Amino acid sequence: MLPGNHKLPPRLRRPACRQTGGAHLAALLAASPSLAYKAGALPWLGTVLLDSAALDVSRIMKEGHARFYDRAFGSDPAYWKSASPYYALTGKGQPILAVCSTRRFASCDQAGRFVSKAQSLGVRATVLKEDLSHKDINQRLGEKQDYTKAVDSFLAGLDRSVAKLLGH
Repeated sequence: MLPGNHKLPPRLRRPACRQTGGAHLAALLAASPSLAYKAGALPWLGTVLLDSAALDVSRIMKEGHARFYDRAFGSDPAYWKSASPYYALTGKGQPILAVCSTRRFASCDQAGRFVSKAQSLGVRATVLKEDLSHKDINQRLGEKQDYTKAVDSFLAGLDRSVAKLLGH
């Protein structure tokens, strides 16, 4: 990943790379960047989502799901849709890499559907399926392995200065 002591322009200093609930929120903002811009965020180059299974909240809530989703999203179908990155997708988003664990039931299904819709709207989006646990998706990123190389390749494709920092 990016070296800790780098000299990058401010827009490159904080890549959007989040896991679980953070990935859900990052996906919501990546799907509809105007939400972030209205809150004062500056444009970003792209988003890496680390194993979010909550990209279509409405679908999750209508099917069998873990109880923590009830606490997080309540019982209002209109709210489920508004909280779903899948339904917030516009054709104005930056590139997205959705990393998913093949060991989790809904993770890759949700990522695949989200990415397919993003692509249909003209957003550059890719799914990276990994045979890692949910915990390892986060903890093993940065180790010298194919997983890290794939994420680095995505990041390098966002901007020449990032590619240079990553040695691409």
